[in-house]
Amino acid sequence: MGLFSKKSSAKPDATTTTSAGSSTDTSAGNVPDVLRDMISRISRDHIPVQDLDMRAHLLDNGYVDSLSATELLAEIERRYHVRIGEMDLVGRLCNLEALVREIETRTKGGAG
Repeated sequence: MGLFSKKSSAKPDATTTTSAGSSTDTSAGNVPDVLRDMISRISRDHIPVQDLDMRAHLLDNGYVDSLSATELLAEIERRYHVRIGEMDLVGRLCNLEALVREIETRTKGGAG
């Protein structure tokens, strides 16, 4: 098992796959807004969207804990078809700004 072990149930999403194989978010909102909404919803303290700092460390600032981080990664994968490793979330992709950049790069480049 990985660093985070909670499994999240699958929910339908609003993504489609283009003929080139990359996914496109067909729901309302852009990546930063969608991620802020996700974190606000899954955070233990239900942190208001407007209080989330794009550059703050997700775990160190209490935006997510190990269980909600697993849920966040599962939702990102469901919505954007982008798999982000657990260790990446505590390392190079530890804040919203880095996550947004990674998701946008992978979905636009088709490398998901």
